[in-house]
Amino acid sequence: AVMAHFAVGETKELLAAGFKSNFRYGRTTAFEGCQFSVGVLPNPANSCDAVDDVFNNNMGLNWTLSAALMGVHTLGRAEVKNSGYDGWWTTPEKARRFGHGYFVNIYAAGWCHEMNVNSCPDEAEAEGDCVKKHQWQRCDVKRAEKGQAHEMMLNTDLCLAYMDQSGGDGSLKAGEDNCCAWVHTNVAPDSTVNTGDFDVTGIIAANDNFFCNLECNEIDPDTGVLYNCGKDNNAQSRKELEACCAFADGAPDCRSTGLAASRGPGGPAEEDVRRFAEDELYWADMFLIAWTKAIENGFEGSLKALGNCQ
Repeated sequence: AVMAHFAVGETKELLAAGFKSNFRYGRTTAFEGCQFSVGVLPNPANSCDAVDDVFNNNMGLNWTLSAALMGVHTLGRAEVKNSGYDGWWTTPEKARRFGHGYFVNIYAAGWCHEMNVNSCPDEAEAEGDCVKKHQWQRCDVKRAEKGQAHEMMLNTDLCLAYMDQSGGDGSLKAGEDNCCAWVHTNVAPDSTVNTGDFDVTGIIAANDNFFCNLECNEIDPDTGVLYNCGKDNNAQSRKELEACCAFADGAPDCRSTGLAASRGPGGPAEEDVRRFAEDELYWADMFLIAWTKAIENGFEGSLKALGNCQ
C-alpha cells in the first residue's frame, strides 16, 4: 500500500503487515451513476458534526477510529484551487512520511482562526458564486522566522481535540470561534497551577523537544526567561501562553483538558489525539482497524482473502 511505503521503521512494518493480512478483494467498481458520492466526506465547515455523521453514524466507526482515520492528513497538503483551503497539516518534510505527525502538530503548536482563505468577495458569496472558506493557522511564536511553509488545520481536525471557548455545542468552527487552541506542558494531578491529567511529555519528545516553536529548556534572548517545559509555576504557564498564542491578538482560549481539568472538556477525541501523538504504533494499530472497516463497508461477507502468495 502507498501509505505503508511512506512510513518508516516499526510503523512501516506494522502497516505493511496489517494491510497485507487484512486485504480482501472483490469490491466492484461503479463507472456510472456515482452522483451519490458527491459530498459524502465530512464537510470541514460543519466541524465535528460532519465527522460524527459520516464516520461514526454512516460508516460505523467511533471517535477513536474516526480520529485515527483522520491521520491520513499527515500526507500532502490542501490547495485553494482544489478545495478552497490552503496549507500543510505538518511541515512539508514530515508530509512525505506517513506517521503520527498530524496528531503531534495538533498539540505541539498553537492555533488561531484564519478567515476567508480563498478570498471570496462578499458580493460573489451573496450571488452564490463562491463560499468563504475559514480554517485554522499556526498561531505560535516564530512561525514565519524559520521560513516555515504555511501550516493549517481544518475545523474537522481541531474539533477532535478542542471545544469552542464557551464550551457550547463542541463544534469548533473557525468562522465563528475566535479562540486560541493550545495546551500546557504540565497538567498533572499534583500540579499547583494546572491540575488535571494530560501528559504531553511524549508529544514534545516526538516533536524533537520543541513546543510551540520554542525548544524546551531554551532561554528567551529578549526576556532571559527559561522556557522550561513541564515546570510547575505561573511564570512557565504565562510563557507558554505567550509562545503558543503569539499571533492570537488576545483571543480567549479554546476549551481543552490540556489547559487544566477545569478548562475542559475538549473535543470528543481529545484523549485519542493525545495518545496518537505520543505513540505512533498505537495510532497505526487503530488506523488499520478503521481502514479495514472503511474499505469493507457495504461488502460484508462477499470479500475474499488473498491466498498464500510467495
